Amino acid sequence: MKKILILSAGVVSLAAAGLMIAPNFVQAQASNANVNGAGRGYGYQQSLATKAKALGMTEDQLKTQLQSKTLLEIAKDKGISESQWHEKMQTAAKARWEANGLTQAEIDVRLKTMKERQANCDGTGNGGGMHRGNR
Repeated sequence: MKKILILSAGVVSLAAAGLMIAPNFVQAQASNANVNGAGRGYGYQQSLATKAKALGMTEDQLKTQLQSKTLLEIAKDKGISESQWHEKMQTAAKARWEANGLTQAEIDVRLKTMKERQANCDGTGNGGGMHRGNR
């Protein structure tokens, strides 16, 4: 009988602990998503702010334009060529990485990767890593 009581107390304790942890887990998962459920957290907002600043517009203005245009189309409308846009993004990224304490070797590797991605970019994306493809 003692074994049953001890076992029952253990099961109840585990169940109670699970009930206390579950709401915190759900809240943590929800904070990583926007109202649409997409994972658009701090990194996305920082990237959006950097791009908006480089284009001389607010984040809200950029979000609105990204509903119908690509970043490259928006940049070209602002008189910024593709190569100028890439340079602006490289400069902003380098400054951010330096501020975060990366070594020059780490920055060089990241810049190399960034330049390769830019060279392979066909201009159909919205800058958030999600391509709209044919419009």
